[in-house]
Amino acid sequence: MATTLTKLALALTLVHAVCASRQILQTAGCAGVSQYIIAPSYVYPCSITTPSCAWYSFSNGADIVIINPNSGPGKTANSDYVNLVRAIRASTSTYITTILGYVATTYGAKSQAAVNAETDLYNSLYKVDGIFFDEASTDCTKTSYYSNIVTHVQDTTMSPTGQDYTILNWGTNGPECFLKTASGNVPADNFVTFENSHASYASYAPAAYMAKYAPSRFYHIVYKVTQANLISTMTKSKKSRAGGVYITNDVLPNPYDTAPTPFTSYWKAQVAKAAASC
Repeated sequence: MATTLTKLALALTLVHAVCASRQILQTAGCAGVSQYIIAPSYVYPCSITTPSCAWYSFSNGADIVIINPNSGPGKTANSDYVNLVRAIRASTSTYITTILGYVATTYGAKSQAAVNAETDLYNSLYKVDGIFFDEASTDCTKTSYYSNIVTHVQDTTMSPTGQDYTILNWGTNGPECFLKTASGNVPADNFVTFENSHASYASYAPAAYMAKYAPSRFYHIVYKVTQANLISTMTKSKKSRAGGVYITNDVLPNPYDTAPTPFTSYWKAQVAKAAASC
């Protein structure tokens, strides 16, 4: 188990690694000169070196990816996911710096013990770099619950990189009680403050308190975005203080079972805009 100082050093290393080529610099009315792409990459493993493979696209543009072998880690290791993680780790050309495991919290209804057990399985089976906690509650009475499960990740040596990175998926603007640096706050690295369609995104506005926090604390996921609307949607995400972003033209019932298509023009435009100014 890493010491507190070691954890701090590793956390700083993560920030530098993710932002080395995409400096997240705040400017007036904009999340920054650039963003990082966090992909809910719930696509079955395939070769990251094969252009027709969705994971080829993720590898060539996403900074953080999320794996979801079986609505969570499953009970035993899936060799295809084991090999995928190994391939990403071994690659010298991939953008990917961080691999997260998917865990649903059922808005705080799933027991802490059950959530922690899934975290431990990801650690033992896949050696991920942290956890993406889906179905996160926005109820301030649940801060202790979320603080405990996030701390469990941070107290576990998750991977060779030792990042222990965590995201809570609210899917909407949540309350500041989760971010305040006071007793009961949740030490998560990132919060999803929008997850919905392009049509719904038109009326989105960040909560006023978010101006006090770094854009890197917030992440937007927008699906059903046509190529014609891609750049304007990316621009809105920057101006809405989202330091992390994922845009796709995939649609319900599962907008995360492909990489954005076409792989070339759509994905390349998203990657380029993430690295560009507002």
